[in-house]
Amino acid sequence: MKTILKNFGAICILFFIVSAGQAQDWPEWRGSNRDGKVTDFNTPESWPGELAKTWQVPVGLGDASVSMVDGKLYLMVKQETDEAALCLSAADGKQIWRTVLNPAPEVTGGAGSHPGPRSTPTVANGKVYTIGAGGFLNCLDANSGKILWKNETFTEVPEFFAAMSPLVADGMCIAHLNGHNNGVIVAFNADNGKIIWQIEGEPSTYSSPVLMNIAGTEIIVLQTETDLAGISKDGKMLWKIPTPGERRFYNSTTPVIDGSNVIVCGQGIGSKSFKIAKTGNKYSISENWHNPDFGGSFNTPVLKDGFLYGNEARLGKLYCLNATTGETAWSDETTHNRFASALDLGKALLSLPATGKILIYAPGSNSYQEIAAYTVSDTEVYAHPLVAGNKIFVKDKEMLTCWEVK
Repeated sequence: MKTILKNFGAICILFFIVSAGQAQDWPEWRGSNRDGKVTDFNTPESWPGELAKTWQVPVGLGDASVSMVDGKLYLMVKQETDEAALCLSAADGKQIWRTVLNPAPEVTGGAGSHPGPRSTPTVANGKVYTIGAGGFLNCLDANSGKILWKNETFTEVPEFFAAMSPLVADGMCIAHLNGHNNGVIVAFNADNGKIIWQIEGEPSTYSSPVLMNIAGTEIIVLQTETDLAGISKDGKMLWKIPTPGERRFYNSTTPVIDGSNVIVCGQGIGSKSFKIAKTGNKYSISENWHNPDFGGSFNTPVLKDGFLYGNEARLGKLYCLNATTGETAWSDETTHNRFASALDLGKALLSLPATGKILIYAPGSNSYQEIAAYTVSDTEVYAHPLVAGNKIFVKDKEMLTCWEVK
């Protein structure tokens, strides 16, 4: 009996150690719920003067963010003339596998200074789903990197090339592909790539879809170039709200879900909140509020405790809105960059503008209160950071760096 109890105690201790060391999975764009909320960050009692660099590796060009599952990092980059998917160890940055996916497209026009991929890999059920800058969609085995299926049918692109991140739900891989004139929303069989349904005629943009529950029914919410759309999981268009981009702005932010409300903020008209209701099989939409002063550009704000935090669309100044009324709670006067990322760390908020300087600030509706600031790159940063435990992974122009909060 003593031997059994001793062995049981050892097993319990081992389980505790493994559980304590296991970081939160971050399997897709903006995390598991696509809401930018980090649940396992170890907030320090006092923030250090600088971050510790744990490791740094060259990975290739691109603005695509990093995903993480079971201690493995997944990313998509341009290396020489190809687009490639990489799997690295989160512990030390060592490469586990590398798979060449397709020739990298020639990125031209206003996007020419960003030649690499923009779409964050989605990891689900042992598979990795990627979309290249030219719209090629690949599905790989997460353990080996073997390509399981691919689709090269929808390869016309919007003005700044393909950037949305695929959504995997109910055995489907859902993507918004092609460009302005022939945009198509496609649901592929997540296992074999066969098309289950598609909706044509919806001009594509740079926003990624999210899931929303209305009266017990889960639907897909997707921002097109011209409308905010609600789509059933069997491919029926349920409702559309006109949200065209204005004044040289583009629909690049991901919709923010707040219960039965949807907040949009990337159209050049500030921010808007809409209430979605369902009676029987019919949906109704009403506008809750419109704040014309603060909206996003190439960044998606984060919702925390009834307030919306983000970087405004022109100069990247940090702001906070009341998510119930739309009123401006505060705005800071420091200019950062309109390309930015936002994360909810629990006891603090994180902003990473393209300047490469992380800003840590306190949540609150009274004023901007900066806690700490850290330079994490010598180049501009357009990829969303990944935070797990006390580590912050930053993908800049060509390098992936693991920083540690000690």
